[in-house]
Amino acid sequence: MEEVTESEVTSGEGIEMEPIAVVGPAHEIALAKSNKGAATLVWKGLTLQAPKKKKILLDNVSGKITGGFWAIMGPSGSGKTSLLNTLACRLDRGMKVSGEVSLNGREYSRTELKWIGGYVMQDDVLNAHLTVFETLMYTAQLRLPRDLKHDDHIHKVNDVLERMGLTHTRDTIVGSPMVKGISGGERKRLCVAMELMTSPQLLFLDEPTSGLDSVSALSLCLRLKAIADAGECTIVCTIHQPQAKIFAIFDNLVLLSKGALVYSGRADKALHHFKKIGYPCPAHENPADHFMDVISQAVSAGKASKDYSDIISVEDVSAADLKIGSNRPDFVKRDSISWFRQFWVLLRRTVHEQIRKYDLLLIQVIQAIIIGVLVGTVFLKIGVDQLSVKKRQSLLFFCCINQGVFGALVVINSFPGERMLILRERAAGTYKASAYFLAKTIGEAFCQVLQPAIFSVIVYWLVGLQANALKFFGFMLFMILCNYSAVSLAVAISALGRTTDMAVTILPMALEISRLLGGFFLPPSQLPSYFSWLDALSYVKYAYLGISQIELGGLVYNCTEAQMVHTNGTSRCPVQYGNETEADLGLSYLSIGGCYGVLLGYIIGFRIFAYLGIRFITW
Repeated sequence: MEEVTESEVTSGEGIEMEPIAVVGPAHEIALAKSNKGAATLVWKGLTLQAPKKKKILLDNVSGKITGGFWAIMGPSGSGKTSLLNTLACRLDRGMKVSGEVSLNGREYSRTELKWIGGYVMQDDVLNAHLTVFETLMYTAQLRLPRDLKHDDHIHKVNDVLERMGLTHTRDTIVGSPMVKGISGGERKRLCVAMELMTSPQLLFLDEPTSGLDSVSALSLCLRLKAIADAGECTIVCTIHQPQAKIFAIFDNLVLLSKGALVYSGRADKALHHFKKIGYPCPAHENPADHFMDVISQAVSAGKASKDYSDIISVEDVSAADLKIGSNRPDFVKRDSISWFRQFWVLLRRTVHEQIRKYDLLLIQVIQAIIIGVLVGTVFLKIGVDQLSVKKRQSLLFFCCINQGVFGALVVINSFPGERMLILRERAAGTYKASAYFLAKTIGEAFCQVLQPAIFSVIVYWLVGLQANALKFFGFMLFMILCNYSAVSLAVAISALGRTTDMAVTILPMALEISRLLGGFFLPPSQLPSYFSWLDALSYVKYAYLGISQIELGGLVYNCTEAQMVHTNGTSRCPVQYGNETEADLGLSYLSIGGCYGVLLGYIIGFRIFAYLGIRFITW
């Protein structure tokens, strides 16, 4: 489909208004038939109360939506989004709801609504580094029936791309505020396209025109109108004050004021209703603006006033209305793909994103090289003389805290940014939280291994630690585990803290405690007993103990004649063997294998905490 020009949008031409055809492979036809027909939504005596302030958000609201393109309008604070989210089963925890709601003549749950409905959030939360086609393709692979083949997915994606006018953006990355991509209107249409992949009977949209210019907003609404006119989907959206051309597109209108229903019915009859009660819309004025002005004046006069009672025009909803559409088939559970299939698709998507973010990976590699060279040259050829005894411990400890800090800072800002994307996809029933978390963990592992590996190669040989392959790879493994431990800690904090602000506030404290009790400032042999429990939580300590034992084991120091200590007629170096430093500082109370094991347990433990945060914190 060719890109729509401003003149075409203004005149309503150039937008293909054809019905949503049920075409394509047999499996796709079966999917469309299972969801065939626009949904009917009825609610009676609906009341919603906020838990903390005990504010009534919806006050005994009743109404019915029986197909077409519906707009829920009202002044700010009127309860538009509250009504939409109540009908979509997307209320925040603790909200108190009473009343009856039916979908196709029967009660429904959020799970059942996922099978036949869709929801487009106000914020366009998308994968910034994927193209439009890739975004829809991964959606198809995750949400369409398991027996559909790759060609079926491509056919469905191409169909939706053309229907939403996104064909020309097929190979353009979605982008973000920091990465140039598709336009705001195209982003919103992409969000709608993702929900259309499952051929829903009912589609909710929260402020779909928010942030769009008039041309983009009209283009989107015309396409939504075409979908609703096809009779395959009922579309309900909240909208504040649409332009006149958009208002003319709506089939039906719901007007709210202070949580109460003011008008419910055909949009084209609303003007006649307001004219009839003495509020005609002036010439050349936007009807939506006129309605808002009238409602605001009536509310100011008070609900008991004649002005307020006059504008009320609401259809009565009876108990029989709640059964409208009950002759239709029961809700059909969506044939979702298996957990392992979800994991595999999400793993490919994660790797795909990491490859696209090659510039970030390149910066991390350069960073590892620069820090490695700096550390290596500061401690260049450290040697085995007596001056190297303390320098060696300083070097080993710095290596541990360096890897921890860089590893944690890489993820602390990125992970919370994905939280809304995860919540949106999970709310749509796209995948299990466990499949996503494991795929992300494994998919990002290579990037998190590369930096400490490069750092180890540079530092180990520049400093001149023991030239032994087994010791070198042992050192590198500890650096990788130290990095991954810090990353796991940061991921857990960001998952449990929910926001970037909270995460960046808590993380420095956790890192400081790990450094303070990392075994260098307070060696294990000198640690006060009352700090022992806190000391056990420091990942730095186990990495430091491990690399200290690797490096000090079998190490022999030398000294000059002047440095020798004379005792009982014998002369010896103050520190002759590395094992002496181990014993003096208490660095060998836990074996190398034990240090590996504790770090692995640390990683697994904090990853479990992070998973629980993603799984159960859904607000």
